Amino acid sequence: MNASIASSARELQAYLAGATPRLSKAQLSQIINFSRISLIVGLVFLHYESFPNSRISPFRGMDTETFPVATFINSFVLFFFFSVVPLLSMTSGWLYFSFTDNPRQELLSRIGRRFKSLYIPLILWNLLFLAILWSVFWANRQSPILEHINIHFETARLFDYVNAVFGITEHPVGFQFWFVRDLFVTILVSPILWVMLKRAPVLGALALGLVWLSGFDLWIFFRTDVVFFFYLGGMLRLNKAPLEISTRIAVLLLLTYIALVAIRTAAPLFIDVESGIVDAVTRAMRLVGVLACWGIFQKVALTAFGARVARYGGFAFFLHAIHFPLLAAVKIWLWHFVPVENQAWMLIHYAVSVTVTVAIGVATGVALARLAPRQFAFLNGGRLAAS
Repeated sequence: MNASIASSARELQAYLAGATPRLSKAQLSQIINFSRISLIVGLVFLHYESFPNSRISPFRGMDTETFPVATFINSFVLFFFFSVVPLLSMTSGWLYFSFTDNPRQELLSRIGRRFKSLYIPLILWNLLFLAILWSVFWANRQSPILEHINIHFETARLFDYVNAVFGITEHPVGFQFWFVRDLFVTILVSPILWVMLKRAPVLGALALGLVWLSGFDLWIFFRTDVVFFFYLGGMLRLNKAPLEISTRIAVLLLLTYIALVAIRTAAPLFIDVESGIVDAVTRAMRLVGVLACWGIFQKVALTAFGARVARYGGFAFFLHAIHFPLLAAVKIWLWHFVPVENQAWMLIHYAVSVTVTVAIGVATGVALARLAPRQFAFLNGGRLAAS
């Protein structure tokens, strides 16, 4: 079975890669670093969410009646970067299942290391956020930043605070850490995934894929795209599937993905988007998005510009950790400087809010890495960074 899968993967890769030469380890490392920081910047765009004066969530699609151009662009960017979590998860799975011998020992060792590099930072950052936001609450209970977080201090009980820090059954106060939490839960069940990958890889992929498309959380995840794409990354690694995508195919995939995202963004013009079928199709788009982004990243990351960007790959986790509620605060503050609430100024606010957030996040990370490298590494999940 595994030989058949490997053969099929080689045939598919031959079509995707064309005459593209195999990537060296150094090139692949540079592409992964470029991908990480680029995807997290995309995540910051995604987490801007709706404009302060918008009445409709961009997760629904464009607003067909009010500010249609601005909301189309906002929603388009959001849907485009829906590929962030799948590609990050797939990369994590590919890196995680790099072993071939002593699976019991390797899995236990990796679970322990991921506890230190994923879950401990999750706890530390959310404790920090909780302390800051609690201080804001007591200083000014009407502060608009409190409307953007998922804990209500006036009514919160003990377990709400537990969730705010540990993310057990609800998103933590730094809601972006839902991904880190789900990734760690995926690590915890990785022995089961290993058995599936070794004994019934295709059946496992089909089962997890159907679960993901249905939106079922398997009772222990917030979203099952993390475990599904992590599993796919493991399949690629265990079957030694080449990762190259030719320029022609990469561009074709990107154009296809752009078209799909544009159609989904404009869907409120034509159909009722509040349906399970639309949700499933929206999820399925991410399969194309992962291939498109990976293919384009390969081309850009190996340029001089890509090499410069890749140097900041070690700051991806830090930027992911710090960008919210920082983004919410920046967004609120900058809205006061918008002279006219028209579409042009809305888009300027959108771009500047994300740019300022990324600049503050990366600059803070760089400063900490240089002035207090041990403390930075601690907050960065043990990851060293240099720029």
